[in-house]
Amino acid sequence: MATSGTATFNLTVNDAIQEAMDRIGGEPVLGYDIRSAKRSLNVMFADWANRGVNQWTLEKKTLSLTSGTVTYTLDTDTVDIVDMYVTRDSTDYSVERISLTDYNAYPNKATVGRATQFYLQKDRTPQLYIYPAPDNSTDVISYWRIRKIEDITALSASGNEQDIDIPFRFYECMVAGLAYYMGMKRPNVDLNKLSYLKAEYETAFTRAKDADLNETFRIVPGYRSGF
Repeated sequence: MATSGTATFNLTVNDAIQEAMDRIGGEPVLGYDIRSAKRSLNVMFADWANRGVNQWTLEKKTLSLTSGTVTYTLDTDTVDIVDMYVTRDSTDYSVERISLTDYNAYPNKATVGRATQFYLQKDRTPQLYIYPAPDNSTDVISYWRIRKIEDITALSASGNEQDIDIPFRFYECMVAGLAYYMGMKRPNVDLNKLSYLKAEYETAFTRAKDADLNETFRIVPGYRSGF
């Protein structure tokens, strides 16, 4: 018997919600459950941003420096920066990440020169601080950032359908996580079942994360002691 010859399986938002609810079992899925599940997906994706580097959210960005300007506003969907370099006269120079304490220790932030260090303030609108202050307006910063996973905005099971901004490798841990998140909110879910859902989620997430990080490709934030 022949195989399908395709490898295009995809989970939409509605598919993921239905699969998660099937794992929980119990009462029929109501309209509010759909809205609640959408909210849970967005909350869960926010937590994923705190669990390390999701490789599919890595993006390379560039930033033109301005002479004497030390502070730059980054895109609001920037979670973190994992690597940075500055290009001057066609040559790339590494820019080291430092802590707020280290940045504040410099008595004169207006000292000019080629950028060698940066501090990232993770506000709602991230702010990038460069040291020394650029001594020209021709240098260009290149950085690899972690961006947010795109929002789930599908309205309802019968409304707008939507794909999910994750690779297929994370389908299982997404569904397992959604089942656990919804299990915490649905009434009459047995505590043993909830514990099982949580364990399945954590196992699936670890398996997917470990598969993403291998010996030939590993990017982690360059934190130093003192953060």
